[in-house]
Amino acid sequence: MNKIPIEFGTEHIALASVPEAQMYRHEVNCQEPMRSMLEANPEIYFVPPQRGHDWGNWEYKSGSYYDTTIGAKHPDWRDIPLPQETKDIKQLRYDMVTWGYCKIEDALSVDQVEIIRERVLSQAEGERLAGIAQKTPSGQNINCCVNKGRCFELLIEQHPDIVQGGPLVEQLVTEALGSGWICTSLIAAISLKGGVPQALHQDQGFYPESTSPMSVNVLTAISSIDEKNGGTLLIPGSHRIMSDAARERKPVGKLPPAINLNAKAGTMVITDGRLLHGTGINHTDTPRIVMLNGMQKPWMRQQENWGVSCLQEVL
Repeated sequence: MNKIPIEFGTEHIALASVPEAQMYRHEVNCQEPMRSMLEANPEIYFVPPQRGHDWGNWEYKSGSYYDTTIGAKHPDWRDIPLPQETKDIKQLRYDMVTWGYCKIEDALSVDQVEIIRERVLSQAEGERLAGIAQKTPSGQNINCCVNKGRCFELLIEQHPDIVQGGPLVEQLVTEALGSGWICTSLIAAISLKGGVPQALHQDQGFYPESTSPMSVNVLTAISSIDEKNGGTLLIPGSHRIMSDAARERKPVGKLPPAINLNAKAGTMVITDGRLLHGTGINHTDTPRIVMLNGMQKPWMRQQENWGVSCLQEVL
């Protein structure tokens, strides 16, 4: 039997692999641009989640990133032409590139919104009664929606039977990601009173330096959303700030303040995967419902493993 060379032994490899000797150590462990972003913006921090008996018992800190309002009411943003709901594809393109998000007006009709609302509320109640509800720090999520109603299948497809603005949505997503993009997941996100605000994050945190998005999220407002009921917290234009800092290997400085997203029910909001965002606070007694449909480059691993999760009869 041949003797294994000492260089292949685990002890030798470990001795030769102290952190200082490892290649790409800085790139792998630098945690930029999020590290410098958090250092320069202490008002942005992680609020510990509450899921059990301590639900709703968290400390609200004035001046924090979640202590904000919609753009039209915010003193730092109200005079700036942030994205508004529109069907104009030229304006939607401009908003997406400039601000990192755009709002497609009436992407769903009133009837289409109601179909999804009824299905979400019924499914959420059923999962609670069955003891399988996914409780989140903000409320309740419904995962694997593809198996839980024909309307969800059609929503994934952006089919006009449930998304009257589907062709426009698909065109914008294709321009952002290129042809052949895939759906990574479809989630119903229900925000409830007492939930904590989500930490600001990037869906595309794994590759922040790209000059165009690797992923986008299509948020469908089933409830009308604003600063009162948990409208998504976001920093307009942060997709560019974060990617420029990462690409230039420079620290992120002081960021503009976050705002709450506002949109009427039926609006679809496309967000760039590099945009800083997070679930807002629902101060009302009414559940806030949005559908989150993630899209990404076709070579990326999906959040949901459709081959395992999708029922055969759905396929």
